[in-house]
Amino acid sequence: MFFRYLGAILMSLLSVLQTVLIVRAICSWIPPVRNSKFFGFLQTITEPLLAPIRALLHKISWLRNLPIDFSSLVLFIMIEFAITLLAYLL
Repeated sequence: MFFRYLGAILMSLLSVLQTVLIVRAICSWIPPVRNSKFFGFLQTITEPLLAPIRALLHKISWLRNLPIDFSSLVLFIMIEFAITLLAYLL
């Protein structure tokens, strides 16, 4: 019973993190928002998770020259996989 509640809380937190990633991506497209404290807060939350993924993606030569950062998408998919796995295990 305890693990079911713990799993539900973890799934909720992961869903919130997915939402934060989406909001950060949308805010990054709006120049005035990129300089706000709100965007700085979003970066503070997400950058520790995105930086290692970005470093791994940078090692792929053809991704290095693209003007699009795919690290948010990769993290989003990884979180979705974790949520699905948790739902299956619970």
